[in-house]
Amino acid sequence: MTVHRLSAQSVKIQLSADELKLFFSGPFTGGTESPQMMRLIAFLLAKAEAETGIPFSALPVTVELLAVPQGGIIAYFTVQREHGQRKGQAKPTRIAAGFRDRSALFICCMQLSRRKSDILNSMLFRYRTGWILTLKLRRGSAAGLHRLLLEYGEPFRLSAVNRARLAEYGQCLYEKDAVASVCKEQ
Repeated sequence: MTVHRLSAQSVKIQLSADELKLFFSGPFTGGTESPQMMRLIAFLLAKAEAETGIPFSALPVTVELLAVPQGGIIAYFTVQREHGQRKGQAKPTRIAAGFRDRSALFICCMQLSRRKSDILNSMLFRYRTGWILTLKLRRGSAAGLHRLLLEYGEPFRLSAVNRARLAEYGQCLYEKDAVASVCKEQ
């Protein structure tokens, strides 16, 4: 049996005909969902996890079995990407703005609430003498929402340093769905 890690999310295992005979006494007559085949897949999955460190048993996995002409098989195990992280899809983006005036923050949040389907999450921090509103967005809607933020607030760059400052010196008022929470306040 050979185990090859193909990527951070996939493994190839090859079994010879002799190794395969250890799992199936006599000719294999069951289908792909037979108890014999399920035991083989479970064994191979555990072997792949032990050899590579990829936590296959804790993640959704695709299994592909191919017959080898000499009587063995090749099994491919691939971790499925989570919804929203498919290959070719853009990752979410984060933008932020600072507000010195609470009423400007409220009006901005009212405008943003009309586009709530584009906002994956929003957070509000009390920082220095004002508030910082951060938005996690679908990349395609970032430009329009960024203009809306800057119409009512001031630019706030969400660099690693500024995020660390917010975490250390700011007070998180709303960790989830801050836009809706601010709208409910008044």
